[in-house]
Amino acid sequence: MKPLFILLLLAFAAFGQQITVAVLPSDGNTFSNDELEALTDKMREAALKVLPTDAFILLKQDVVVKRLGGAENYIKECKESSCIVNLGKKAQVDYVAQASVGKLGGKMRVKVELYNVSTEGLIGIFNEYFDNFFSLLNAIDKRVPDLFKKISDVSVRKSFTDVRDGREYKMVVIGKQTWMAENLNYNASGSKCYDNKPANCDKYGRLYNWETAMKACPKGWHLPSNAEWDILLRFVDGTSGTESPYSSKTAGKLLKAKIGWNDDNEGKSGNGTDVYGFSALPGGGSTSDDIFDCVGDYGVWWSTFKYNANDAYRRIIYRDSDYAYGENNNKSFLHSVRCLQD
Repeated sequence: MKPLFILLLLAFAAFGQQITVAVLPSDGNTFSNDELEALTDKMREAALKVLPTDAFILLKQDVVVKRLGGAENYIKECKESSCIVNLGKKAQVDYVAQASVGKLGGKMRVKVELYNVSTEGLIGIFNEYFDNFFSLLNAIDKRVPDLFKKISDVSVRKSFTDVRDGREYKMVVIGKQTWMAENLNYNASGSKCYDNKPANCDKYGRLYNWETAMKACPKGWHLPSNAEWDILLRFVDGTSGTESPYSSKTAGKLLKAKIGWNDDNEGKSGNGTDVYGFSALPGGGSTSDDIFDCVGDYGVWWSTFKYNANDAYRRIIYRDSDYAYGENNNKSFLHSVRCLQD
């Protein structure tokens, strides 16, 4: 196996913080050095197409080698995602991508993977076969920018202060939306803490009936509509949603916080990868008569969509599933609120 070098290290500043990205082309023992260099150039071009040049710095290779402990340790085989992520950690970057190329019969294969280093979550993957090297490069040029666009679209967290009570909230940009990165904890009339314990409000935010939730968000923010929730799910799972509208097979795991969820019935952790910094927590819920249930097991968030006179739409994520669901529920029930910036 002939390993390749890390050839691209990018960084961009957002909200005063720096996000770094390393691209790790992998092994290509059946390709010439010229072909590997051409592939590397295309990977670099693909990244720069969507990562603004005025916000990115291309580091010299000797800097990259130094971060990885010198040339002796720099050359290393990577066959598994854990290796890709570990190299990303060693290079001190936030995101890491790897391209591996090979041949099978008369076909050429390329696989590009992009990972969040801190969460070890897979951001995206491109994996296809081609008749010739030219068509392979052409695909890199046209398709791989979509992977890097996920990085340019996802911003680091910043904070927002609710002037009504001085409470500060983390916030995160996901695609073109800016979300609070934690549940609302504003003491609106009729809202409650789970089990009526203030400590649960501190951890999970307050629970609101639908009427209260509709006007609970601070100025400049609002309760998301059904369509706005769908935009989030579609961005996170990369699908059109036509097969299962209002739901996603994978968004639940990607939106869940990395800690705080109970194990499922088989002892498997219910925690997520929190790839996008949404940090969904299982705040449970309550009926209007103070019957609380399922904290640690599921998170439920209201939308503005009124299903009928008695019910409104909500989004729900369970501990034992990667899904994110959409369904209606009685307006008098108490659920969590996530506010979306206007």
